[in-house]
Amino acid sequence: MRATARAFLLAPFLGSLTFTLVVAFAAPASGRGAALTTPTPTDRIPLQSIDGLTSFTATVNLEANGLIGGKRAVGGLRADLTSTPAGSKATISGDLLGPIAAQVGGSVIGLFTPRSVDVYKVPQGTYVVANGLVPVCIKPEAAQATSSLDDMSPQALLAMLTNSDVARGRLVGQETLNGRGVRHYRIDGEQFLAAAQASSDPKLRSFGEALWSAQDADLYVDQAGGYPVAFRGEYSGSYAPLQFEGDFGVDIELTGINPNAAVTLPSSCNRPISG
Repeated sequence: MRATARAFLLAPFLGSLTFTLVVAFAAPASGRGAALTTPTPTDRIPLQSIDGLTSFTATVNLEANGLIGGKRAVGGLRADLTSTPAGSKATISGDLLGPIAAQVGGSVIGLFTPRSVDVYKVPQGTYVVANGLVPVCIKPEAAQATSSLDDMSPQALLAMLTNSDVARGRLVGQETLNGRGVRHYRIDGEQFLAAAQASSDPKLRSFGEALWSAQDADLYVDQAGGYPVAFRGEYSGSYAPLQFEGDFGVDIELTGINPNAAVTLPSSCNRPISG
């Protein structure tokens, strides 16, 4: 699956981000400096949480080949997230949007066939906009309507996949990603799987127990801030937020740090539909 994933690309949600969750992995543009001393694969990777960032944009790409709800599912899901102190907006698109659209918008969204879905989290509440011929704004009645997308946000995924229990690997070298100096680490798949299944963190342990296998993953850490800016990994097993079973890849990338961005509800949400 790695060869296919490399041809595809990434790039939150939701609590706050811009998750390039499409489906495809592109090798990062990199400019390598001098090779660094390579630690053993069990060395702890020093990391700071992205929770300390005031605002950011990010992309998440998921590539899947398996079953969703017992039906064949091949394709991807992409989430582009903008997170600010005043709220967040996540735009979700891709081949797998249909199977999860009703999960995030309630029963009403099943009446539409959106090409993309925007999820806003603002002080007024949570709103879901189905983008078709005419945008339709829905205010979900269920408090947990967007929980599956929350689990696929850049913050949630990075927090789980770079948890201190599994953030161990070897340093590949110093590189440049999107003009930012980064340290590139390689995380051993077998060690990740064993550590995840034994983790004290319930979400990470549940994720690990649902996996059959994990490939080696690539983690890129900002040299100045020490926080993760990109993660690319491939797995086989079950993935609860998508109700998926099979092979899947995860590609997360922070595309902007503290950008001058604002999140405002569109006019279609002046009189939202309850769903």
